[in-house]
Amino acid sequence: MTSLLPIVDQSFVAAVKYRSLGLDFKAAKLFRSLMRFQDLPRVMAEQTQLHLGEIALNQKRFKQSARHLSVALSYNENNATYHLLLGKAIAAGGNGNLNQAMIHFRACLKNDPKNVKALRFLGVSLIHTNKAIMGLSYLTRACKLQQNNLELLKLLVRHLQEQNLHDEARASITKALFLNNNNPKFKCLWNSFLFHEARISQQNTNDPSLEQRQVVLPFLKIVTKKKNPPAQGRNDSPESLPTPHANRSKWKKNQRRVK
Repeated sequence: MTSLLPIVDQSFVAAVKYRSLGLDFKAAKLFRSLMRFQDLPRVMAEQTQLHLGEIALNQKRFKQSARHLSVALSYNENNATYHLLLGKAIAAGGNGNLNQAMIHFRACLKNDPKNVKALRFLGVSLIHTNKAIMGLSYLTRACKLQQNNLELLKLLVRHLQEQNLHDEARASITKALFLNNNNPKFKCLWNSFLFHEARISQQNTNDPSLEQRQVVLPFLKIVTKKKNPPAQGRNDSPESLPTPHANRSKWKKNQRRVK
C-alpha cells in the first residue's frame, strides 16, 4: 500500500483541481476511483465523500448526494456544513422529508448559531409544515444577520404577506430601506410593496357602488374638413406650332392676322 500512496495523493489533488475548474464530471470520476481503496486516510476519505455529495447535489441527484453526505457526516458528526448540505439534499429529494431535514438544520444551528442559510432553510421548512410563526422568527433572525441581502428580505416579506402580517412586512422593508438607502433595488421593493398593499385595500373595500359605477370616457369626435376640388384645366384647344421647316414669312403673316 505504501507504493500506492503517491498515486492516491496525486489523484486526489487532480480531482480537487478539476472541481475548482468546473470539471465536475472528471472530478467525480477520480473521486469514485479513490473510493475503491479500502485503506484511504481518514481525512481523504471524508473529503472524497464530501466532494461527491456536493457534486451530486449540484446535479440534482439528491438521493445519491444524501448517501455520500451521510458517510461524510459519520467521520465528523459536529460539522455544521455537513448537516446543512445533508438537510438540503433530504428536503429536495423525491418525497421531501422536511421533518428529517429540519433535524439536520437544527444540528447545523447548534454548531453554528449564525449560519444564515440554515436559518433560512429551517424557517421555510417550518412554514411549509404549518408552523408559520416559528418559521418567520427564523427568517427574521436571518435578515438581521444579513441586512443587505435583498433576496432574503423578499422571502421574508412574501411570507409575512401570506400570513396577513402587513405591518411587520412594512416595518421590515422600512428598516432595510433606511440601512440600504443607496441601493435602488430596495427602493423598487418598497414601491412594489406599496402597489401590492394598495391593490389589496382596493379589493377589500365594501363599497357596493364601486362595481356598478360606470365611467364614460370623453372621446372627442374628430370632424374632418372637406377638401377643395382640384382646379379644372382650360377648355380651349392648344395652339399648334409650326414645324421647324415651315415658311417663316408665312407664319409671321398668320401671326399678324391673329393679332
